[in-house]
Parts: sequence; C-alpha cells; structure tokens
Amino acid sequence: MPRHVGIVFVHGILGNEFDFAAKMERKLRRGLPRELQDFVHFRSVFWAGTVREHQRDYFGRASNTGFLWHKKLRRFVIEGLGDAAAYQKTRHRKNSVYYEVQSAISDKVSTLEARGRERMPLIFIGRSLGCHVISSYLWDINKLMQRREADFGDDDDPDERALWRELKDASPLRRMKTLAGIVTLGCNMPMFTFTFGPDAVYPITSTVDLGNGEVVNPAFPGADLPEPLKEKARWLNYYSKTDLLGFPLKALNDEYRNAEKIHDICVRSESPWFIPYVWCLKAHTRYWTNGTVLKGSTQLIRDIVETP
Repeated sequence: MPRHVGIVFVHGILGNEFDFAAKMERKLRRGLPRELQDFVHFRSVFWAGTVREHQRDYFGRASNTGFLWHKKLRRFVIEGLGDAAAYQKTRHRKNSVYYEVQSAISDKVSTLEARGRERMPLIFIGRSLGCHVISSYLWDINKLMQRREADFGDDDDPDERALWRELKDASPLRRMKTLAGIVTLGCNMPMFTFTFGPDAVYPITSTVDLGNGEVVNPAFPGADLPEPLKEKARWLNYYSKTDLLGFPLKALNDEYRNAEKIHDICVRSESPWFIPYVWCLKAHTRYWTNGTVLKGSTQLIRDIVETP
C-alpha cells in the first residue's frame, strides 16, 4: 500500500512569485505513475513578502533623492543581497525576519497534517538561499525539540519557550521527526559557514557535541521514521559547474565528506555556452526544470511512497 508523502518547496533570493515551484511540481507529478499521484502532497513556502516591503519602501525613498543611477540594477542588487542580509539569526524571535521565515515554513507544514497523516514522511526541496533556510530551520527545530522545560532559564526568549510548549505535544510531522528527504538546488550554504570555519560546521546528519555538556542528535533522517525509510532517505545536492552561486557540500569538511546520506550531483543547468555571461546567471535559475534534477527527485519521492 503506498504511503502519503509531503513535499515542501522553499525559494531563494529574488523570489517574487507565489507559484515559483509550479513548473517543477507539474513535472514531478507527471514523472510519477498515475496511481501514486494522489499520495503526494505539495506545498510552497513564499517567504519574501515581508522582506520585499522593507526593500521597496527604502528604494522608493532613495529614488526620490534623484542621485541614483542604474535603478533597475540597483533594485536587483537590493532584492538579491538584501534577502541574504535579512536572513540573519537573532537572539529573540520578535521582529526577526529569520524567525518569521521559519514560522512560515512551520505554518505550511501544518497544512499537510490530516487525520492519519501525523507520521507522514516529509521531503524539502529548496533553491539558492532556500537551501540554507531549510538546513537552519531543521537544525533549530531539532535542537529545540531536544530541550527539556527545566533547560529554559529566565534569560531565555519567552517566545521560544512558547514554541517549545506548542511543539512538544505536536505530531511527529510538525516536529520534523519524519524527515525523509532533502533536495538542494544551486546551494550556497558554504558561504554562510565562513564566520565559524570548517571545524565548527556540522551537517544535520551528524551528532554534534556542543562542548557544554549538550549533545544534539541528528535531525536527518527523522528519528521517528521506520528503518526501511531511514535507509531510503537521502540528501541530493545538485549544482552546476557554471553556477557562480551553487556549490558542492562535501568540500566543506570531513563531516560533510563522510556523510553517507549527502550526495553532491553535478548537472548542466546553464544556457548555451555561446551566450556570454548569461549562461552563468541562467545556470542558477534552471534547476527547477533540469532533467537530471527531476529524475533524481522523482525517484526519491517514489522510494519514500512505495517502500513497505
């Protein structure tokens, strides 16, 4: 009997469309046998709305000064670099874009929950900055769920304590305990690790000793998955050699290199080579419909749906 599976898309920088993953969703559905299509449930997390309001409000004021050239390019830069700059972890959850984005993911995952689907396997698919968003979200939720109420002190963020109380009795699906797959496209996660250096960076597939007596168990695969699904679970990281913003993960350090669940896969996502400069830019945007990406992602979904 096939099982239900949830697929959650997360966009990256310059995301401006609610249906950013529509083409990939259609192609993934078509790649599945008809009898399995009703068991796959897609959701898309469009998180850039709040950030765009701040960016465009500033850009409007700056444009009125009359001293800005190349306004179209400036807007492109503001929305591109501004997205990455906005997604910075803060100590408190209030008025934080970082946690607003994470809340948007949690809200979308909760829409997948239905009677009988509380333990439904979950697969994340993200592009560009969305890859970092997914990884940090899974790390934070996993770390939070391993805390006890006695671990919270007076100095802790009350909003974080409230989230812990909300999730401690929530379904395995909402607590990320049924995480069965990750697909990253044009991943730029390595760029967010340089502050710490390679010795302080760990994949979410590893057990991490934080050095203060606290040990964080792996977030992936989900702890509540049955063993056959844990064996099928994998992280597929697709990158193009000509994509200036897409990188392999195995090169980060030995922890990533030795992670059996992580697979770096090089693809050709670029435009024809004879179009100067454009091919490098297009390489970062064409993963959604790349044949190799679709084939590997479809197989991952089928493996999770069909495994007894």
